[in-house]
Formats: sequence, structure tokens, C-alpha cells
Amino acid sequence: GGSPSGTLSHLMFVKICGITRHEDALAAVALGADAIGFVLTKSKRRADPDVLKAWVHELKNIEKVGVFTDEAPKDIARIAAELGLDTVQIHADLNNEHKKLAERFSIIYAMKKIDEKIIPHDLPCRILIDPSRGSGMRGLWERNTLQVILAGGLAPDNVREAIAKADPVGVDVSSGVEVAPGIKDTALMERFIKEARL
Repeated sequence: GGSPSGTLSHLMFVKICGITRHEDALAAVALGADAIGFVLTKSKRRADPDVLKAWVHELKNIEKVGVFTDEAPKDIARIAAELGLDTVQIHADLNNEHKKLAERFSIIYAMKKIDEKIIPHDLPCRILIDPSRGSGMRGLWERNTLQVILAGGLAPDNVREAIAKADPVGVDVSSGVEVAPGIKDTALMERFIKEARL
């Protein structure tokens, strides 16, 4: 809903992940998503860096995120630099090499659930909670004291409920706005963004 001018409306951060096609990336930009994610690890949604290279540099006004798992940090840095990514999202145990990535890229650290013991307090990063590790399974939506980006099983029909329950600073969707793995539906993306920001 529109807020009166002059007041700060806290806009929910929205990331559309699992982008593989240029037209889907352009649609996400046009619809006002804050970030798009490219899966650059083993996955049925994996984006081919050679394909991305042809158009990813042209994308403006959106945060470009590369999603990685257990790739060597030096390979992550090389691929992210080649593609001109802003951010790397890491689904793996962090080591000191990962911390060097923070000198060049913004970091999103993905965890299955909030676990204070493994939160990298010495690394400037945003925390993403994805119980599903990219499988689209939803986890418990619960509030916690941390500001997190919520992922896992979100879709236009449930994102408002998820936000009400978990009070995240952001939401991340992939399979919930797809017609097939890696192929997004513009109408679903539009509905998701609208619902997330109501």
C-alpha cells in the first residue's frame, strides 16, 4: 500500500533467484526487484557463465548475486569478477578464504536455520535463511532477533503470511515464480513483488 509522502516506508528487499534467461533478468529489473540471483553451482537452475557474459554487464539498477556452494573461494572470486557481480551468496561452511571475498563483494551467507554458533560475526554479511538449500521446501517461519532474508518455498500466495510470521528484512524466491526450473513467469514475479511489499 502507498505510504504518505514524507514518511519512510520500509520497502521489503526482494530477490528473484535462479535466473538463467536475459528476458527474465530484464523483467525482474523492470518490476522493481532489488536483486537477482544466478546459481553458479551444481543445480538444475545453474546459469552458464558463458551465456551470462553476453548480457549480465548491461543490467543496471539491480544487485547481481552469484550463488555458490563448495566451490573454492578463488574460483568464486574469479567467476564473480568476470561476470561483474555485486554480491556472492555462499551456502557452505566459511573459511578464511571466503572472508577475503568480502574485500571485493558484498556477502550473503545462507544458513538452513538460525544458528548463533555459526553466524560469521567477523564477516560483514547479510544472513539468508533457506531451510531447503534451494529445493523450494518451506521451513518454519519464526521471528528472531536477527535481520534475515527469508527463502525456501516462498510464492505469491504465501509470502505475505511468511513476512507476517518471520518479520524478515527481505525475501528470496526462485521456484515460486517459475514455469520450469530457471524459466520465470513475469506475472508471478510481479505478483510476488507486490505481495511482499504490501
